[in-house]
Amino acid sequence: MPDDIHSLSGAYAVDAVDDIERAQFESHLEHCAACREEVASLRAAAAELGTLTVEEPPPSLRGDILDLVGTVRPEPPHVAERSLRTRRWGWVVAAVAAVVAVIGVGVAQPWDTSPEQLTVAEQVDRAQDADRVALSFDDGSEATVIRSASVGRAVIETRDMAPPPDGHHYVVWLQSPDGTMHAAGVMPDDESDASMVLHGDATESVGAGITVESDPDVTAPTTEPIALFEFT
Repeated sequence: MPDDIHSLSGAYAVDAVDDIERAQFESHLEHCAACREEVASLRAAAAELGTLTVEEPPPSLRGDILDLVGTVRPEPPHVAERSLRTRRWGWVVAAVAAVVAVIGVGVAQPWDTSPEQLTVAEQVDRAQDADRVALSFDDGSEATVIRSASVGRAVIETRDMAPPPDGHHYVVWLQSPDGTMHAAGVMPDDESDASMVLHGDATESVGAGITVESDPDVTAPTTEPIALFEFT
């Protein structure tokens, strides 16, 4: 059995060994917990990489890599002194570099603002049919409801909102075309400036409202609304 049998773990994990090496390494695995753990870890990493969505790299990637390679000073050609471990793991380094390039192209694009990458609140706010209804209260506080029928959701934003009376909560409602009010969430009691996506489908909603309730789980308003927002 070769002295550097441990170095076969990477190649074995991706089935890059011949039959003799496989037999030798599997015999070694029976007595080496460290190699068993390393093989398991490498196989898990390989499986995870298999789930990545590969995208076409930008044309500049090749040039960037070549420029980077040009800044690296070559090592002296001590070929005779290189161990099998070094040669075995050379391909691993290359593979990792390739994976980093793929991941960088696939996910490191902060300028990509396609709808699937936006939060619900951002989708509503940026929708072409966003309907904004703002109300001001006597104490100077403000509440705004933004609804997008195309997104099917609504968002409420408050500024300088006074906290509700002790033991009470601000409950927000969505109003259906027949006038029924549907519970759409409870505003945070300790935040004067808040933004909250309302629960429920707002596609057909004709308005929204806020009531002050002692029970945050009420299914219908028990008090007169302190604010009503009528959608256009």
